Amino acid sequence: MEAGKQTYDKKYQDILPLIKQVIEIQKIQTNKHEFDMISDQEHFTVMGDKDKLLQLFNNVISNAVKYSPDGGNVTVKVYQKEHAVYIDIQDEGIGIPSEAIGQLFTKFYRVDNSDMRKIGGTGLGLAIVKEIVKAHGGDITVQSEWKKGTTFTVVLPLLYEVQYDEETISTNDNRKSVVIVEDDKSLATLLQVELKESGFHVRYFNNGEDALNSIHQQKPEVVVLDIMLGENKLDGWDVLRHLKENTETEKIPILISSALDERSKGLELGVCEFLIKPYQPSKLSKTILQLLLKRQEHEGEIMIPSDKEE
Repeated sequence: MEAGKQTYDKKYQDILPLIKQVIEIQKIQTNKHEFDMISDQEHFTVMGDKDKLLQLFNNVISNAVKYSPDGGNVTVKVYQKEHAVYIDIQDEGIGIPSEAIGQLFTKFYRVDNSDMRKIGGTGLGLAIVKEIVKAHGGDITVQSEWKKGTTFTVVLPLLYEVQYDEETISTNDNRKSVVIVEDDKSLATLLQVELKESGFHVRYFNNGEDALNSIHQQKPEVVVLDIMLGENKLDGWDVLRHLKENTETEKIPILISSALDERSKGLELGVCEFLIKPYQPSKLSKTILQLLLKRQEHEGEIMIPSDKEE
């Protein structure tokens, strides 16, 4: 890391599953601590290296366990402020002396008191955490009171918010068009970026009314549709029925993306595929490609050269 030769394989990552994974591992290793995770959103998408982020959260959360040797609660709060995600890791442990806080992220630094010496360690964990956070364009701070616990706060930049893309497709644009109808902005961002990187033109809407208006004006090749659309007037089933009952849109392939497992109902209403959340965004792009391939085969659009053709 110090030589600048540490490689990072950064991809679009939802950090909540990573934190949950670390918490599940820590639960196995202690019977004195209770863990609580609080989040004000379902998804927080960052550009990051999965393994390094796991190492980051493991180091900080395991420290919360280690430095509360008598047990207690470890609380992880995840929330958004402006364009960043904040992760508070709070324990009820022995705390950190105020004079030591400024040195915590220095390599090999150890607090020089009897309570800390009993716990042991190399003094490298937090230095590594600091480097990983910096490599992700973030920051880490600490607040603590001796004998009353500590809170580490990791700050990471969020990916840009999803754009309501009304761009029309030009006649020389060969990209296939996909409409996403999803009220979760963080998830929509993740899906939109994945599909654009896979070569699709993407239009996104967080409500059924706007989506239907756009679909009628410019028909897409595929519609990705959530069932639960919050407090919007139309839910996913309403949008689906409207599209299937209209002769101009009835043949557009509909892919349901939902946390509700209502596959049988969807198939009865004419849905082509049904993905249950959570799933990897790459699965969506692969599923759409398979849908389009089946459609082309059905319509006879795939040209196979004869043996005489080069």
